[in-house]
Amino acid sequence: MDVFGGTRRQIEALTAQTDYQRFQLEAAYLSLTANVVTAAVTEASLRAQIAATKEIIEIETQELEVQQRQLALGGASKSGVLQQAATLAQERATLPALAKQLAQERNLLADFAGRFPSQYLGESFDLDGLQLPQDLPVSLPSKLIEQRPDVRSSEAQLHNYSAEIGVATSNQLPQLSLSATYGSLGGRQPLQPRHGHLERGSEPFADAVRCRHLAA
Repeated sequence: MDVFGGTRRQIEALTAQTDYQRFQLEAAYLSLTANVVTAAVTEASLRAQIAATKEIIEIETQELEVQQRQLALGGASKSGVLQQAATLAQERATLPALAKQLAQERNLLADFAGRFPSQYLGESFDLDGLQLPQDLPVSLPSKLIEQRPDVRSSEAQLHNYSAEIGVATSNQLPQLSLSATYGSLGGRQPLQPRHGHLERGSEPFADAVRCRHLAA
């Protein structure tokens, strides 16, 4: 007999715990998808940087060849040729670092996809293939905060604590457990309640039942 709502509050606490776990799972999923998107955009940016660097190296190489021919014909100074060669060398030195960053992003994407870095992902990302959504949902900032899984999980956790307080409060009150059978003796006496086990704090309740039966 849930007179003081202890069982109801316990069920409420278990429901809040289930909601908390569900929101935690949703937050982990959103965090994973956000990391995947960030890694994909970073990979596309690195590929664009590598492509631009290769174009610059090609242009610098052609410029160096032109200056070398001019030097052979006496139309350019040697210092100019050396400066152009140094510029080309500096530009070529940036390629290994970009390639290393690209490999790290590919390994990170493989990790997010649940694969080993040695396994081929099959997909590559570039800036031309990335498109932003045309229509964005319109919502108030307060609604956006309310929809966040971390906020909702904190709310469920607070609900759980509140329900546990209710359970603890009900445990401090008398616990009632009533069972009764009715029978007759000799076939002539009126029916009398035969009370079964009554836990602590239930004697006033039993007296009330007895008085009500005698009054009837």
